[in-house]
Amino acid sequence: MKTFTCIVLLLLASWSASAHHSNAEYDRTQVVELDGIIARVIWRNPHVGLELDVSNADGTTTRWVMGAADLAGTLRRGVPEGTFQVGQRVTVAGFASTRRAANMLVTNVLLPDRREILLTGFSEPRWNTTTVGGGSWVLAADVGEVGADDIFRVWTLERARRPEFADNPPLTDFARTGWAAYEDTFDPALQCAPLGMPRVITQTGPHPIAFERRGDDILLRGEYFDVERLIHMGEERISPTAPLSPQGYSIGRWEDDVLVVETSRINYPFFDIAGLAGIPQTESVFITERYYLNEDGTELHMDFYASDPGTFAEAIAIEDYATWKWRPEIQIQPYQCEVD
Repeated sequence: MKTFTCIVLLLLASWSASAHHSNAEYDRTQVVELDGIIARVIWRNPHVGLELDVSNADGTTTRWVMGAADLAGTLRRGVPEGTFQVGQRVTVAGFASTRRAANMLVTNVLLPDRREILLTGFSEPRWNTTTVGGGSWVLAADVGEVGADDIFRVWTLERARRPEFADNPPLTDFARTGWAAYEDTFDPALQCAPLGMPRVITQTGPHPIAFERRGDDILLRGEYFDVERLIHMGEERISPTAPLSPQGYSIGRWEDDVLVVETSRINYPFFDIAGLAGIPQTESVFITERYYLNEDGTELHMDFYASDPGTFAEAIAIEDYATWKWRPEIQIQPYQCEVD
């Protein structure tokens, strides 16, 4: 336990020093509106964004750095590459950082041609003009009839349910101490650091997943960070000598029409689910996922269970934790995360 605690602290120190910050740092109680000249367009994962030169009353200029949503989600909402150009004068709106000067989460951009670009899933029209983007992806109206037993498709997340215990999770003293020390704005994903279980399945955001056959086994792919998890079918238990890795070692079995996946041998230091981030986990963590379809096969549901004697005072269970939708025109795209 002592060795693993040291690993957690070292990772926190190395990533926190240079990491971008998550949405937790932005003050959503007040909208900030600015006019300026685009100095840089950031068109990549983990998020698109702008750098804007804003003139001050005293004649000086401030360079504002503005982040928005991820690249794949931005494109799927109908905002194409080339929408923003260096040298354009634009008006932007968003939420200023509470920790970094001249930094904001940008939600709306008004272009010179009076088109308003909605850059996040929660953006609302602001200037009563033609809008592009927003909360809904560009999708077909009808997915059609499909077989209820076909899990081998691409799925996009509809929702992830925040567990009832999120405000007071059943943590051990070790985990509670580490969680309290976790920087709420720290996010290794924004520094393109490799992610592990359970985050690669519990916090995928808008990025699709897909189940694919690999001989007798199943490959679970995720667009988020180009994740690939091999689920070994037909193995009764996970060997204690299986290699440790951030994603762990997964075995699977069918229980009627339910795909049950068990994963252990995980050496990723954080247990992250909806509503909870940065909880230290140990190499004793054991995770079970149960995947099943709705009656017409257009929704994929997952129940989620986890135990870790070093982290949790009792096992946790979240039934119907996540729901994914089948949308035929959505395909997994390369994530290709980059940082400055």
